[in-house]
Amino acid sequence: MSTSTNDKNAQRAIDYMSGARYKGEYKNGKRHGFGKLTLSNGSFYEGRFVENEKHGFGIYKWSNGAIYEGEFAHDQPHGKGKLTSRSGDIYDGVWANGKRHGQGTTTWKDGNAYEGLYDQNEKHGFGKHTWKDKGSTYAGTWEHNTPHGRGRYQYGNDDVYEGAFKQGKRHGQGKLTYANGDIYEGEYAEDLKHGTGRFSWANGDSYYGQFSNGLPEGTGEYIWASKDAPETSTSPVEERISKSEKKHTRKISSRHSGESRHSSQSDSLLKNIQSSSIYSETF
Repeated sequence: MSTSTNDKNAQRAIDYMSGARYKGEYKNGKRHGFGKLTLSNGSFYEGRFVENEKHGFGIYKWSNGAIYEGEFAHDQPHGKGKLTSRSGDIYDGVWANGKRHGQGTTTWKDGNAYEGLYDQNEKHGFGKHTWKDKGSTYAGTWEHNTPHGRGRYQYGNDDVYEGAFKQGKRHGQGKLTYANGDIYEGEYAEDLKHGTGRFSWANGDSYYGQFSNGLPEGTGEYIWASKDAPETSTSPVEERISKSEKKHTRKISSRHSGESRHSSQSDSLLKNIQSSSIYSETF
């Protein structure tokens, strides 16, 4: 190590055996105050030091082009800061011990964005995620990077689900409003209508009863909106529709076949969430 000044408590320019170079303030033989530390690979930190540690406001720029601007504590981002990854993804928000923790906003290069709470680098708490490429949004509670608890998910085709989520899937009580005006309100399990629920068609017809794996099954009541429609029935769904009413059975089957489409959309929701991780640089 070599030094270019005789003043131990003033400005110094120091070259280390590793190839790193420090130029800035020293105190009691340690980097202390404002300075710039350049590593042998071209990465550098410029900002405040306290007893050899990055502490206070500073800028850290990697040789690959990524950059962090914000507060440091004990060599780690801590407090408010903005990280721009080498790919162009941006996180702007609160940090704790080098991790995203607290309120923050992540904007991905492709236009997707998340604004809300983080816990140890994970989306955790209330937040809103927008998938620009899919035209979909989720606003609600998160747990370990997945929707969990109460939330609202709007699909790219303008269908809207509001209700309970469990580990990224619709699970519990919820309401799905289709873009064409149809509505299902009731219980879900593992992303499918399952349990007791009511399906109301835009023309006024409705079914209230049991569902299993996305389809009516068990005891239920079907009400036709038109005056000349058959009487309502509380018999098992399989038995309640006579041969003359098979067209209604076909109607139910075709309308509920769209459930598989919504299931696949929810699967893509999980995949989108899992792939939406900002590039993590090492400080």
